[in-house]
Amino acid sequence: MTVFLKTLLLLCAAVFDTSCVFAQAAPASPQLPVLAVAAIKPSKATGWRLQPTPDGYTATGVSLRMLVQEAYGVYDEKLLSGGPGWFNSDRFDLEAKVDSAEEANLKGLTYRQRADMLQALLADRFKLEVHYAVKTFPVFNLVVGKGGPRLKPTRVPQNDMGIGITCQVLQNRHGYTERQDCVVGSLEGLLQGDTGRSVIDKTGLTGHYDFELRWRPESTSPTTAIDENAPFIFNALQEQLGLKLEPSTAPLKVLVVDHAEHPSEN
Repeated sequence: MTVFLKTLLLLCAAVFDTSCVFAQAAPASPQLPVLAVAAIKPSKATGWRLQPTPDGYTATGVSLRMLVQEAYGVYDEKLLSGGPGWFNSDRFDLEAKVDSAEEANLKGLTYRQRADMLQALLADRFKLEVHYAVKTFPVFNLVVGKGGPRLKPTRVPQNDMGIGITCQVLQNRHGYTERQDCVVGSLEGLLQGDTGRSVIDKTGLTGHYDFELRWRPESTSPTTAIDENAPFIFNALQEQLGLKLEPSTAPLKVLVVDHAEHPSEN
C-alpha cells in the first residue's frame, strides 16, 4: 500500500470515524521468494501448528482464518472480518516450499517477511480476495514511564533457527512471561489480551532485551494459578519494566475477507 493511500485511509477514519475502503490489499512483495510448491489437504489433526521452516512454511490442523491472520499479521480478532461460513471451522494441513534455487534468498528474512509469502499462496490456492478498511478504536499507547525504562539489553543474541525468529519466549502463562532477545513490541499481543484493547508501541525503544513480567490478571479461569501479591498489569509494567499504558484512540486497519474458496487440488 502506498504512502498516499495510507494517508487517505487515516484521514478518512479521522474525519468520518467509520470504515473507509479504497483498494484491494496488495499481494506479497515481488521481492520475496515465492512458495512455488504447496500441498494442502483437509486435516484430521486434533491440535494445530503453524510456522515457517528453513525452506518454506508448514501447518497442521489450521483454519483459513488462522492462515489469513498469519499471512497478514492480524491477530487482534476485531481487526479481521468477513469470510465464508467455513472460515474458522474447516481445518487444513499445509506444506509449502520455495524452489531449491530460491532457498538462499530466504536467509536473512524476518519472521514477518516469511509470513508475507503466504499472501500470494492464499490468493492462488484459496482464491482469497481481501481489502482494508479503517475504523477508530479505543487503544493503549505503550510508552516509557517516569524514570525511564527498566529493561536489560540482550548481550548474547539468540539463534534464529533459520526461520527468522530471534525472540525466545521461555515462559508464557496468564500472569507471567519471560523472554530473551525480544523487542518491546513483542508485548503488544500479550497486553492486548489482558487489557482488551489494541496496544501500540510508542516507546521509541529499538533494541533487543531480556525481561520478565509478573502481574495479577484481571480475569482468570478456575484453573489459573494467581499470585495474589502481584500487581495488576498497569502497575506491573511501571514497576518491573519502566513502561506505561496510556489510554487513547487510533484509526486501525481492519482486514476484510471478500471471497475465499476451498483450496484447489494439489
